[in-house]
Amino acid sequence: MFSSEARPQGHFAIMLSTKSISSHLVEATVVLSAKTIQAIYKQAAYLYAKSAQPQGLKNITLPLDFIEKELADRISCNVKNFALKHIVIDYLLNQISNKKISVANHPRLINMTCSPNVGGLYTFELSVASPIPLKEWKLFTFKSPKRKRYKDLDKQVDLFIKREHDKFKKQDQEVVENNDWVNFEATITDDCKKPILPHHGDSTSPQNCIHRANFWIKINVSHLEKPFHMNFIGKKAGDSFTTSEIPTDEEFYDTLTARCCFLITIKSLAKGSHLSVEAFRTIFKLKNKAETHNKLIEVFSYRNDISQRRSIVEEVFHLFFSKHRFEIPKHLTIRKQESLLDMLRKQPDYQVYKSQKDFHEKVATLAEKLLKEEVLIDQIAHKEGIKASSKDIRHYLTLFNNSRLREFVYFKPAFEPIEESDTPFPESALRQAVLREKTLNHIIYTLTR
Repeated sequence: MFSSEARPQGHFAIMLSTKSISSHLVEATVVLSAKTIQAIYKQAAYLYAKSAQPQGLKNITLPLDFIEKELADRISCNVKNFALKHIVIDYLLNQISNKKISVANHPRLINMTCSPNVGGLYTFELSVASPIPLKEWKLFTFKSPKRKRYKDLDKQVDLFIKREHDKFKKQDQEVVENNDWVNFEATITDDCKKPILPHHGDSTSPQNCIHRANFWIKINVSHLEKPFHMNFIGKKAGDSFTTSEIPTDEEFYDTLTARCCFLITIKSLAKGSHLSVEAFRTIFKLKNKAETHNKLIEVFSYRNDISQRRSIVEEVFHLFFSKHRFEIPKHLTIRKQESLLDMLRKQPDYQVYKSQKDFHEKVATLAEKLLKEEVLIDQIAHKEGIKASSKDIRHYLTLFNNSRLREFVYFKPAFEPIEESDTPFPESALRQAVLREKTLNHIIYTLTR
């Protein structure tokens, strides 16, 4: 697909090529330069040589050329998976966002090849949605569902704000504490703790350069001292440390992530235990205490077990779908069903759900509903020029600090529940959910002001 001239040449580079396969399918290929793969391959071979112990011979390190020859397939597999997790996925998701490609599902990896002489080639299928002829939605008439008028709700909100505000102020805002959200960069290093891949700022063409992996993690050492999590406690933004392991899921296991040395640099943090009134006001564009109070009422006022906030969201989508008639292709809905079933299988009550006669019909209906909402919101975000900044991500995560606040989150990332995860998750995967949530809040604010 790519000639040698079309590949990134001579430096640590990455590029993306897209090709339309059909009206709803795009083939996206991410290409890594040979120099990038060589650096990772060399470190993988070194780790195998360091850990390999010839039978009957102690304290003998096998030659690298022998390791590279005898363990070529194993090294190649590890390098492919490492580059996929730490470079390719992050880059692809950011490019999809930057190029305003309206994807209807998560990119599907269909092939990956890797060679130190040629480089890396990762091919994905992107399910894309047809453009929606958007109407002038800012002129729509919207009647917001009303709150319940119980005075007790106002007292509950006042107490909630005071309690959370007082506890939030007692926290050290600059230092990482238990339950905080931490954003960090991770880059693989050699034994001298020197990064084997340069930072993108070291190149004359940063737009095509390797960016260091960017993650978020929820620090949780309440019941068990987790070594990786403990490294962050007491540190500030800008601090660095090295670690021999980054916790990761087992889907694409590789020796490098499990055994290699990483340089971890903390980029920012968001306090994770209590409500930040300032962040809350920023998210919803609230000007004063009264507006803050009324916004919080939305998750205290329930009618038929549905919060006022959820009712508002449902009414907004009902209004938009009555004005915009469009269909989701069946094969896109089936992909979404597969994703939903994967998530449901991890739930303790999955067998109970599955035993219901209309289980699959309900999943199919939900898949179509979610896809239509995501496609509509994505296209409004693109048209309005809305973007999700690092600050937006920090504020979004603070809504997971409390069960009440979580009711404000409608669009959640595919790897939920993120507040219970012990493993880091890439910022690029989180950014899509944040952008959708920011767009939804922008719509509600516009229609109700």
